[in-house]
Amino acid sequence: MARIQLKAAATVVGHAASRRLVRGYIRRRINVITASPPELSTLVEHLVAVKPDLRPQEIGPRTSLTRDLGFDSLDLVRLAARIHEQHPEADLTPWLAGACQAGADSVGSMADHLARARRRDYVALARELAPAFAERAARHDADGGFPHENLAELVRTGYTAMTIPREYGGDGAGLGELCEAQQVLAGACASTAFSVNMHVHGLAMIAQLGGQDAEWVCRAVSEGAVIAGGFSEPGVGGNWWHPTTKAERVDGGYVLNGRKGFFTGFPGATHLFLSAATKDDRGLPQPMAFLVPKPDEGIRVIEEWDAAGMRATGSHTLAIEDFFVEDRWSVGEPGKLPLLFMTGVHWAWCSFASVFVGIARAALEHVTATQRRRVLSVIGKPNAHLPGVQFRVAEMATRLAAARAHLEAAVHADHDTAGPIAHYLDMSLMKMQVTRLAHEVVTLGMQVQGGSSLVSASPLQRMYRDVIAGLLVPPAADVVLEWAGKHALDVPIFAEPRWAE
Repeated sequence: MARIQLKAAATVVGHAASRRLVRGYIRRRINVITASPPELSTLVEHLVAVKPDLRPQEIGPRTSLTRDLGFDSLDLVRLAARIHEQHPEADLTPWLAGACQAGADSVGSMADHLARARRRDYVALARELAPAFAERAARHDADGGFPHENLAELVRTGYTAMTIPREYGGDGAGLGELCEAQQVLAGACASTAFSVNMHVHGLAMIAQLGGQDAEWVCRAVSEGAVIAGGFSEPGVGGNWWHPTTKAERVDGGYVLNGRKGFFTGFPGATHLFLSAATKDDRGLPQPMAFLVPKPDEGIRVIEEWDAAGMRATGSHTLAIEDFFVEDRWSVGEPGKLPLLFMTGVHWAWCSFASVFVGIARAALEHVTATQRRRVLSVIGKPNAHLPGVQFRVAEMATRLAAARAHLEAAVHADHDTAGPIAHYLDMSLMKMQVTRLAHEVVTLGMQVQGGSSLVSASPLQRMYRDVIAGLLVPPAADVVLEWAGKHALDVPIFAEPRWAE
């Protein structure tokens, strides 16, 4: 009877969903309840408005509308109309059709559907912002100034909050959506995408910790906070799990002293994500993390970022001098920083790789558009008719496809069951290979365009300088390959000296 009522309601509310739509809805596991309490409470209000005799306290996520609450097809139509009136973007037809097919008409599954319908599309948002970012990219590259106006737009539109999980009031954008959106932004302004990546992936990694750390960080970001991260240090050689910045235990917190390099996004940050090492009772170093409001004292810029590529990222070198950090700003437990990063590394390396894939995509689009338009006088046809151009463009497209396929495989891999070391290696090898391929794509583009690609007015020369950074961003390729080789050969990862047991 319940399925008959749902089928009737689906027919009244809208045309019957296609088989593809129903199958897709079932594949999204409508029985899995992930709606946050605010979404459920809002839906309960709608249910009670349609049937005033219901008791709100007796309605839960797994309550069936038809079996438990007695909704008939007319009630469902009234409910759909009421929700659509207040939320025009929310179409209940797919939910009704899917629930009809699967017999899963729970309150929680409806709340999930409404939450998905009402959430932002961050890839579409990136496409909306990209033209203005692209227009300003050359200016920021030329003067090396931080793109404050771009970051302000990302905060204003909620882009910086995309990875806040739904249980903390956010949209809970997944890794795939983050990576696709970052590719779009990077194609417009790589420095902006690279800078905000420090924020969005750091937020996601802290959020996965849960508890008070996740709660206050998500709340701060939802109110406009922006995170810049700094784990790189002079002399560490990419071995971020051995920070030389010292954290001395004192009453109420720690005093930090050290230096940080490549502190990307520092000019626009409100909060700083720092690593440092304290000592345990045995005197052994314990790497730990802190997320602190950007201070007026204790941290200063000692070297302005002035580089060939990613010029507008504000990746300054900082001195940390007797900087007192209260206990409440520590993230996780002392000694657990490497584990935190290894288990959440997919958020970091996949999103960083996406920035360089985005540059490669933009390079291919620029080259193909130019070669279609540019006419070779001796043949009276566009350069696109030249076999040499065709061959190199095909190579660009092939390498880009390989990079995207490797990235997609990493995005959709099982990030929860692999051991920390294996997971870290898989993601690191992906990042290394994808950034190499992205660099090859842009290099081929330079060859196709010829000398004109070197002039400052050409966006391709900026893409070339920016994409090289992907080869240099940690983890260092030699470390990744050493670890991967050891892991494959059953040699302990940290065996010292590194050339023997």
